[in-house]
Amino acid sequence: MSAALMAFSALASSSVYAHDHHGEIEIISVMGTKQAQSTNSSAMKMDLSHLETPGSISVYNQDLIEAQGAVSLGEVLKNDASVSTGNVRRGRERFYMRGFVLEPDQSYLRDGQFHLSRYSQPIELYERIEVLKGPSALLYGKSTPGGMINLVTKRAQQEEFHFNFQQEFGSFGYNKSLLDLGGALNESGSVRARSILSRSSEDGWREYKDGSKATQERFVGALMLEADLSDDTVLSVNYDRTEDEGGIDMGPQHIKNEKSGKYELAGKRDYIWDMPWSLRDSSVENMGFTLNSYLNDDWTISAGFNRQRHQRQTTESLYGKVQGIDLGVGEYSLRGRDTYEQFDVVTGFFDFKGEFYTGDVHHRMLIGSSVVDYQKSGMQKKMKIADRVNINDAITIGKPEELDYRNGTALKQVQRKTYGVYIQDLIEFNDSWHLLAGVRLDREESKEATHNNILPKLAVMYHPTPNTTLYTTYSESFEPKDPVSNTEDTNYGKKLDAERGESFEVGAKGEFLDGSLYVSTAVFDIEKNNKAVTDKSGDNPITTQSGKVRHKGVEFSLEGQLSDNLSVLTSMMYLDGKIISDPIYAGKRSKDTPQFSACTWFNYRVGDKSQLSVGAIYVGERFGDTPNYFKKDAYVKVDMGFSHTIKFANEQQGIISINIDNLFDEDYLRGGCNNSAMFGSPRSVKVSFQYKF
Repeated sequence: MSAALMAFSALASSSVYAHDHHGEIEIISVMGTKQAQSTNSSAMKMDLSHLETPGSISVYNQDLIEAQGAVSLGEVLKNDASVSTGNVRRGRERFYMRGFVLEPDQSYLRDGQFHLSRYSQPIELYERIEVLKGPSALLYGKSTPGGMINLVTKRAQQEEFHFNFQQEFGSFGYNKSLLDLGGALNESGSVRARSILSRSSEDGWREYKDGSKATQERFVGALMLEADLSDDTVLSVNYDRTEDEGGIDMGPQHIKNEKSGKYELAGKRDYIWDMPWSLRDSSVENMGFTLNSYLNDDWTISAGFNRQRHQRQTTESLYGKVQGIDLGVGEYSLRGRDTYEQFDVVTGFFDFKGEFYTGDVHHRMLIGSSVVDYQKSGMQKKMKIADRVNINDAITIGKPEELDYRNGTALKQVQRKTYGVYIQDLIEFNDSWHLLAGVRLDREESKEATHNNILPKLAVMYHPTPNTTLYTTYSESFEPKDPVSNTEDTNYGKKLDAERGESFEVGAKGEFLDGSLYVSTAVFDIEKNNKAVTDKSGDNPITTQSGKVRHKGVEFSLEGQLSDNLSVLTSMMYLDGKIISDPIYAGKRSKDTPQFSACTWFNYRVGDKSQLSVGAIYVGERFGDTPNYFKKDAYVKVDMGFSHTIKFANEQQGIISINIDNLFDEDYLRGGCNNSAMFGSPRSVKVSFQYKF
C-alpha cells in the first residue's frame, strides 16, 4: 500500500477510493483509519493499484501531514527510509533517494508535470506527496536514477461550502495561521472554487554574533477553480504564490583537527557563522490548468499547462568553505556574494489512454507527449571582505555598500527546451501474468548542445494470488550535460554525452489481514555511468566521462491496521552506495548515504475522539563529504503527537493537536555540504487549534 494508506488519521472519518483489478472504482468507507490498498499513484498516469505497479511507490496523504504537524517537505519525507536529507542552507531543502541526489531542476513533479523546486515547498497546498523510487524517465524524461517526488495539489472538488481555520504556536517563536475555504459557485455545483491563505514565521534556535536569530517569514496564497464543462469533461485552473524571506545560516563548521585527524565542531553549537545581514528573499508564482475528458467508457484524454516564475535574491557574507580560519584565536574571513536569479519555466503535456483487447489479452495503453521550456538569468557580485571575524566576541562586520548584484556581472543565461514522446502498454495475459513495456523518445535543445535519447522500460509481474505480486523491472534514466565550461580545462568546449543510469529491481508486495495491512520489499541495483569527472592532479584539470557509481540495496515497508485501534507505518532500507570509477574518489562511499536507515510511526485511537501517536527515526552513520573525511554519527529521534476532536452542532468540529518533535532532545547532524552540516532542532513543541465545517 502507499504510505497515503498507512493507517493513520487524526480526524474522525474518511472515504477512500480504490481501483480494482480492472480499473473500476470501489468506494470504501472506514471510520478513523484507512485500509491498506485503496488508491493508486497519480504519478503513474494510469489507474493502477499498487499490486499492479512494478516498482516502489510511497504516498503520504493529508491525514498523515496534519497528524504529524508537518510544515516542510522534509518533515513529510522523514517517513521514508529511502530518502535522506541533503543541504538545507539557503532556506530550501535538498534530498537524496536511494543515495542519489534529487536535483531541484529535474527530480520534482507537480501534478505529474516538471516542477522547478529551488525553494522550500508550501506543504499547505498539497493533498499528498508521492515518492517514485527508481528511474522515472519513461514518463517524465530527464531525471536522476534514484527517483522523483510528485507534489499533488489540492483541488476545488467539494460542492458544499467548507471552512477550515487553523492557528499554530510552537517553540522558537513558531507561529502559523491557515485559512482554507471553498465550495460551489453556482446552484448546480458545476463550478467550484477553493482558496488557501497561510502566513507563518519562526525565529529558530541558533544565533548570530549579535544575539539576533535567523528569522523566517512566509506567505502562501492560492486560488483553485474547477468546472464541469460536460458530464465527461472537467477543467481545473490554479494560481498560487509563495513569498519566503529570512536569514541565512550556512550551518555549524566541522574543522579537521590535525592532531587527531578527525573533524570537530568549531565554536558553539548554536553559533551562526554568517553575519546578520545575510538574507534571502524569494517569490514563486505558478499558474496553469488541467483538462480531463472521457471520450467513452474505455478512452480518456488529459492535457495540462503550467507557467512558473521564480525570482530570488540571496545576500551572503560567506559562501563555500569558511576561509582563513585560525582556530587558535577563533578568527576567520568573510566572502560576500549578492545574487539575483530569475527562473521561467513553461510546461505542457497531452496524454491519450485507454484499454482494449487483442483476443483474450487485455491492454491498458498510454500514449503521450510533453514539453518543458526552461530559462534562467541573473546577475551576481562577489568580493572579499577585509575585516576578520572572531567567534569569541559579539562584534559584527557590516555589509559593504558595493556588495550589490547590480554592481556585478550577468550570470550565464540558460535556455533549453525539452520534448518527449512516450508509449506504455500494460499487457494482461491472464490473471497471473502481466507485462509492462514502454519507450520514450526525448530531445533536449540548448545553445550549447542537442541531446537525443531513447529510453526503454520493461517489467514482468506475476500474481501468485489475487492479493500478492512478484515483479522484476529494468529501466533507464539520463541527465544531459553541457559542454566543459572551465576555460583552464584541457577539454574546454568539449561536448559531453548525457549521464545515464540503469536500474534492475526485483520486488514482492501483498495485502494481508483482509486487505488492511500492506507489505512490500524490493531489491535494487542502480548503476550511473558516463558520469562527468575532473582530474585535478596535473597542471591543468581534465574533464572526462569516465565516472561511475553503483548503489545496491534492499527496501522494506509495512503499513496498515494491526488491530481496530492500532495502525503502523514502517520503512527500512539497507544501502551499499559506492563510487566505482573516479580519478580521485574511486572506492569512496557516496556522500550522505547511510548503510541502514529506518523509521516507524504508530497511531492508537483512544475512543472515538482522540488519537495518540509515537514515531522513531534511525539514520545510520554516513559521510558528509565526497572524500569521506567528515563522518556524521548515527542517531535515533523520537516524535510524539496527540489530537482530540470536539464535535459541535451542524457537523462543525474543533481539533486540538499537540506535537513534540525530538522528544528526548537528541543531538544529531542532518544535511549539509563539505564540512558544513546542520544540527537537527532541539526538542520543540507545537500546539494547533483547528475549527472546520
